[in-house]
Amino acid sequence: MKRYTLFLRLASVPLSIVLFLSLLPSFAAAQAEEKKVRIPVLNYHSITVDPGNRATITPEKFEEQMMYLSENGYTTLTLQQFTDVLEGKEKAPDKPVLLTFDDGYADNYTHAYPLLQKLGFHATLFMSPGMVEDGYFLNWEQVAEMHEAGWDIQPHGMTHPHLPRLSKEKQLYEIMEARHLIEQKLGTTADVFCYPYGEFNNNTLTILKENEFRYAFTIEQGVTTPDQPPLKLKRIFVNGEESLDKWKFKLEKW
Repeated sequence: MKRYTLFLRLASVPLSIVLFLSLLPSFAAAQAEEKKVRIPVLNYHSITVDPGNRATITPEKFEEQMMYLSENGYTTLTLQQFTDVLEGKEKAPDKPVLLTFDDGYADNYTHAYPLLQKLGFHATLFMSPGMVEDGYFLNWEQVAEMHEAGWDIQPHGMTHPHLPRLSKEKQLYEIMEARHLIEQKLGTTADVFCYPYGEFNNNTLTILKENEFRYAFTIEQGVTTPDQPPLKLKRIFVNGEESLDKWKFKLEKW
């Protein structure tokens, strides 16, 4: 009897409402899909000619990749925009990308900086302050100029060490001294870390948490999403020996 009564009630519902209700599950699924945030974080190092070293990329190949981003509607994010998108404070653009440069090579200033400035691109540099002023790495004057032009400058350890090989006290020095120097020299906040060699252990994570680092980047491969642990964010390593098509696949399909 109850089933029969329910059937009569449903039969009296207007067809338009029935159709609307039937579409709700697919609409909800579409909304959930739309809310998924996927940000490729490209991981560059040195921009130079060094055959056999896949961590380097030639200036010509680097320019080819940047022109692809420019001509195909990609928006390069500042670090603040990136974290705002991850935290849901800002809506992601249609094609977001974060450009990151590890170590602070001098050729980032000579090759990446002018090109990105010409294209109006943003970038983030993870530097090791203990390695400046030797000619191979950026000096403070160059870093300050890049920062004034809109580059985000963040710590990568004082001397780019293998952190898990160090005591907790030495790790603390490597992490915090790098942060303090950057903040002192540039008058900014340096609370996003990048693990040298992608290595860390429980002591590293404890230090970052205790000192209120908001995020940290690994070398684990993949796009960055909001559901990743904030101190274990993924990136896409740019292998300078790979073709443009392979790079595009990682950028767009991962």
